[in-house]
Amino acid sequence: MQAAETEPKRTKSYIDEVYRLLEEKPGVEEILLMNRSGVPIKTSMERQDALQHACLYENLREKCQSFLSKMEPPQLLTMLRVRTRFHEVLLTPDGKCKIQRIHILR
Repeated sequence: MQAAETEPKRTKSYIDEVYRLLEEKPGVEEILLMNRSGVPIKTSMERQDALQHACLYENLREKCQSFLSKMEPPQLLTMLRVRTRFHEVLLTPDGKCKIQRIHILR
């Protein structure tokens, strides 16, 4: 089987399916799906909040990836987890569809 056959299509239905699966996870308060450029493509947040979060998360992802690429051997970011006393944020780059998944958990 070729690699192209095993990867999901980069379609709206795939994005909707990812969003639905995240929505069903217990404890997820907010979802932000964004493209590799950091532009929100689907979210449960208000538009202004989504734009602000996307910008901040994209900057954080870029800095983490830059750090990881300087390691020996170079590494790729597969998940970034940030916890505070009240919230947890998971940033998951998705190489299959060029999106970033953001989960905000309580």
